[in-house]
Amino acid sequence: MIVRDVLAEVERLAPPHFAFGFDHVGLQVGDPEVAVSRIAVSLDSGIGAIEFAAAVGAEVLVCHHPVIWEPLVGVCADDWGQRRVFELVKRGISLIAAHTNWDCAPGGINDVLADRLGLDHLTAFGSAEKEAMWKLVVFAPLVERDRLLDALSEAGAGVIGAYDRCAFFNEGTGTFFGGEGSKPVVGQSGRIEQVAEVRIEMQVRDHCKHAVESALYKNHVYEEPAFDWVRLADGIAHRAGRIGSMREVDNFQAYVDERLESRSEMWVGHDRAISRVAVVGGAASGEWRAALAAGADAFITGEVPQHVGLEASESGMTIMACGHYATEQPGMVEMAKQLRQRLSIPVEIYVPDGGLHGHPK
Repeated sequence: MIVRDVLAEVERLAPPHFAFGFDHVGLQVGDPEVAVSRIAVSLDSGIGAIEFAAAVGAEVLVCHHPVIWEPLVGVCADDWGQRRVFELVKRGISLIAAHTNWDCAPGGINDVLADRLGLDHLTAFGSAEKEAMWKLVVFAPLVERDRLLDALSEAGAGVIGAYDRCAFFNEGTGTFFGGEGSKPVVGQSGRIEQVAEVRIEMQVRDHCKHAVESALYKNHVYEEPAFDWVRLADGIAHRAGRIGSMREVDNFQAYVDERLESRSEMWVGHDRAISRVAVVGGAASGEWRAALAAGADAFITGEVPQHVGLEASESGMTIMACGHYATEQPGMVEMAKQLRQRLSIPVEIYVPDGGLHGHPK
C-alpha cells in the first residue's frame, strides 16, 4: 500500500468535490508513491499530532484541519505554521486533509454528531458548494440501449437525489452515409443507411463528466458516437448541516453536554419544548439562520461569538456552542474506524491529553 491508496480511500469517504471553494483538501504534504504500513488520524494538524504520528510509526497523518491554509512564504522551524510542514517533511510523514468535504459527506462529521445526540429522521440543510451540472444526450442503436445505459450509469451518470440510472428515451430513425474508409457497425459504407435509434438523456455532475465520456467511447458500438453535452443550472454537491427530531428531555443543555462530553454555552431563544435540532460541527455559527428556516428549535455548533448568540436568541433560535473539539472529534474517530476497516492496516487516533490540551471543553 502507498500514500496514493490511502488518499483514494479518504476521497471515497469524503469526495473532494463536496469541499467548499475556499478550502484546501487532499494530499498537502508528501510523496504519493511512498509505502504505508500505519496511519494516524487527528482532528488538528498541530505539532502534537505530528509527534504522535511519528511515535506510532505512521507514514500518513489524516487530519480534518489542513496544515497549509495560506500560501507559504517559507518553511522555517521558528514559525508555528511553517514548522508543522517542516516537521512533516523532516520525519517523512505525508499529510492528507479531509475538511469541509468530510463535514458534508454522508457518514462524516455532522452525521456522526447528529448520531451522538440521538437525532432521528435526518435531512441535510444549510451551506453547500455548488457544482456544475450537465445533460448528456447520446444517440445509439435501439438494441444497444440498455447495455449503454448500464455503462453510463456505472460511470456516474443519471444520479438524481436518491435515485440512480435515471434517463429519458426517445426512439426514432437515424441516417448516415459512410464515406471511403468507414466501417459502419450497421449497414454498409458507400450508401445511405437508416437505423432504428434511441436518444438517451442523462444528468451528469461535473466531477463525473470525464468518466462518463470515457465510458461512452468505450461502450458505444459506433465508430463515431453522436453525443452532446448541454450545460444545466448549477447543482448542490452536498449540504453540510443535519437536522432531525429528538425525544423531549428535561434539561436540554445537560443532555447535550453529557452526550458530547462538553461544557456548553447556550443562548435561549424561546420557552417551547425542543424536538427538532440542527447541527453543524466546528465554527459554523452563521448557519443558525438556515437552521431557523428549516424549522429547528435549537442549533448546535462548536463556536458562537457573543453577538451571534444574542442575535440568534432574540430571533427565536436557541443556539449552543459546545466546542470545536467536542463537535468534530467524534467524526474523526469514525474516519479512523472506516480507514481501519477498508485498508486493513493499523490506524491510530490522536487524543491530545485525553482531549483537554488545546481543546477547552
